[in-house]
Amino acid sequence: MPDVVQRIRDTIHRHGMISVRDAVLAAVSGGPDSVFMLHVLAGLQEEFGFELKVAHLDHQFRGDESAADAEFVEDLAAKLGLPCFTDREDVPRFLLSNAMSKQAAARMLRYRFLVKTSKLEYCQRIAFGHNADDQSETVLMRILRGAGPDGLAGIPPKRDSIIIRPILSIWRSEIMTYLDERDLDYRVDSSNLGSDYTRNRVRNELLPVLETYNPSISRSLVNLGAMMTGVATHYSRLTDDALLRVVMNTTIGQMALDLGTFGSYDESLRRNIVRRVVADLRPDLAALPFQHVENVLTLAIRGEVGTAVELPGRIQVRLDHGRIVFSEGDGLPKLPTAELPVPGLVVFQEARLEIRSRVMPRAELGATVSTSDDDTVYFDLDELSLPLTVRARRQGDRFRPFGMEGTKALKAFFIDEKIAWSFRDEIPLICDDTGIIWVVGMRRAGAAPVTGKTKRVLTIGAHSTEAETEKR
Repeated sequence: MPDVVQRIRDTIHRHGMISVRDAVLAAVSGGPDSVFMLHVLAGLQEEFGFELKVAHLDHQFRGDESAADAEFVEDLAAKLGLPCFTDREDVPRFLLSNAMSKQAAARMLRYRFLVKTSKLEYCQRIAFGHNADDQSETVLMRILRGAGPDGLAGIPPKRDSIIIRPILSIWRSEIMTYLDERDLDYRVDSSNLGSDYTRNRVRNELLPVLETYNPSISRSLVNLGAMMTGVATHYSRLTDDALLRVVMNTTIGQMALDLGTFGSYDESLRRNIVRRVVADLRPDLAALPFQHVENVLTLAIRGEVGTAVELPGRIQVRLDHGRIVFSEGDGLPKLPTAELPVPGLVVFQEARLEIRSRVMPRAELGATVSTSDDDTVYFDLDELSLPLTVRARRQGDRFRPFGMEGTKALKAFFIDEKIAWSFRDEIPLICDDTGIIWVVGMRRAGAAPVTGKTKRVLTIGAHSTEAETEKR
């Protein structure tokens, strides 16, 4: 068997996943993939010069079985001499008031837990245990759904400079051989054995049938994903350039394109422009289905002034004089500027938002991770330049996202995060005298990290006043 550890080294180097002195938070479920990843990363700590920590969230789907998973992960981390952070989320209860699938809800709450843990523990990277089989299954599922180049690119090895997937090139059979040869224990999730979920049906039923036509179908799908990554990147750059030329103006919840310039591009690029505009207006929506994209292209070619088509998410596309206008919703009130007392509270009644700050000794912070609905960040108070203000974005805003080198334009950050134009003015920014220290609910800046030398910790939490009213 090829040296899987060497291939993981190559993956880390190729994608610049880990830097010296990084802290890496490994998301460990207890299954074979994450146990394999943890063992390999533990062995590479000294070589790459990073610190490794472990995190596990109990979704409470499987009662005693999932509780035993959490205990297993804690014991494994202890054997490896690694700090471990665990928590529980009642996902079944969460689903009673949220219209989501079990898988989507579990992913969302797990991701939120991992991000909060990484912030609290100042981890620059979060490592997930997706493997090559996961990649092939993902590409196949997206083919079945009619995805474009972006979807067919599959699971990225690295995302947002934080998420890394170091074992993405390793096949499940290689993982099992590695674990068996070293007599390493792992947990088996009984829900993965059936065919209740689409991915399980693809894995257990569809892929075996396709293998009768092509025994190397999984490798072919991974290769397709790798090729489409290059295509998607190329078209993304072309789309970026095209948008600079085709967008005439934007207002809250609306974007207008120059019809003549739009029509001058080839059909593939026009499709990408439509998808990007819709994603900007409604980043919460799934990828726009092919037929809806075609309806917009047909409108642009054959439509008369005043005609329109409806897209998912209450988006309307209307043909105007020399323009094609995408609009969604009525927008929300722009956030005013206010001072945030330290400690203290500022309330924005119209936006149904309150932001509270408090100060506590470093010793009181401890290592407990909260998984409440409130977004919270921590700063070394003595390293900040008071006073603090809360405001909306301004032209030319820049900040240094935590875990990144150098500064980044806030506009570029919002584009990368797929935040709709209609929502960007409503995202609060916490600033001290030196600039933005927190894009609320999204990314902490690198300013004033809590370290072993910190004496006073400033905690800032953003809460929905509407949610608080419901709790009462």
